[in-house]
Amino acid sequence: MSKTPHQETPVFTSSGNLFADLGRPDAEEALARVRLAQQIAEIIERQGLNQAEAAALMGLDQPKVSALVRGRLSGFSTDRLLRCLMSLGQDVDIIVRDKPDNHTKAHISVIACGST
Repeated sequence: MSKTPHQETPVFTSSGNLFADLGRPDAEEALARVRLAQQIAEIIERQGLNQAEAAALMGLDQPKVSALVRGRLSGFSTDRLLRCLMSLGQDVDIIVRDKPDNHTKAHISVIACGST
């Protein structure tokens, strides 16, 4: 039995956005949608809601809530996710500002403040 020589797997440094690393043209929005969905799932858990209760609050059906908390976001626009957050009793602030310099790409950030 012959052994094959060990080959190293190439390792790449992430940009911090998996979608950008994969070359998606909508990488910034895709990452923002994922982070918004993560917040929705955390709020549902924190409030002790089951999926049916969360669905009623957000105006969705239970299978859509199931998809949302599992990260299956087709059919969920950024706007729809923001409306879900507000339906769960969350304030949503949107801040628009100039980029710090001309050498960086504009980006979208989702910052969760959590409950107080």
